[in-house]
Amino acid sequence: MTDDILEGALPSWRDGPPKQSLLAFLREVSCGPAMIAVAERVAAFDFDGTLACEKPRTALAQFLAECCRPDSPESVRRAAAEGSGADVLRGLGVLFAGRTVQNYGERSREFLDRAAHPRFRRTYPSLVYQPMLELIRLLCALEFSVFVCTDSSRDFLRVIADSALGLRREQIIGSEVRIDYVDGRLVRTPNPIPFDDGPGKTVHLWDRTGTQPVLAAGNAAGDIEMLRAARYALVVHHDDSVREYAYADEQVLDAAAGDRWTVLSMRTDFARIWASEATAGVQ
Repeated sequence: MTDDILEGALPSWRDGPPKQSLLAFLREVSCGPAMIAVAERVAAFDFDGTLACEKPRTALAQFLAECCRPDSPESVRRAAAEGSGADVLRGLGVLFAGRTVQNYGERSREFLDRAAHPRFRRTYPSLVYQPMLELIRLLCALEFSVFVCTDSSRDFLRVIADSALGLRREQIIGSEVRIDYVDGRLVRTPNPIPFDDGPGKTVHLWDRTGTQPVLAAGNAAGDIEMLRAARYALVVHHDDSVREYAYADEQVLDAAAGDRWTVLSMRTDFARIWASEATAGVQ
């Protein structure tokens, strides 16, 4: 059965060493003497830059920029103009403090359904990488539990978990503010809970699953601890300025070289980039 699932898998990946290595590992842990129990088959993925485009800024950063107003607090305006990661989450925490989780979800969905990426002119959920989606589907077929471990807003990404990633809401582990129960409603506070970045990714995955990943994928320094916790680590290297962007996180690439992780070159290993359509030559 495993061979049937792996046959023809990952059609948007070119047939090079990374694909061959990955499929060999999945065959090893899914059948035969080295097979691991289904309950322990856990895979963890970063989101921005690993599953979806993060340049010139993440979808969450653009959401904050749209929500920010001239009379917003200075810290929020600063985060909207130049912030990333934790600063963006803190800014949204201030703007939506006292609002219900339903209100935040509705605003997130409206933005994600409408807002267009400045270069590709398509909505942010459509800018998910087709090769990585194929990997998620393959892992699910092999009875892996797949989780997204991201420093982005958990409740923002839960809105598109099913439609963009084929995952359930509870499979999104991310950074977020504390949620309080007030007069029968779940209400957002401005106070972040510990961020899902760096060591926090492995801690939060353990909190959710009681185990560490068998396979992990990331693209930046904040993913290193999660990648080191896995038996098989994938690093997405952005080196395709024509179809996407070319930039490097030297810290994670150095870690990959030292720990012998599999590095995926977007230019070399991905025959197709986007889940929505092939975009070779898009400027």
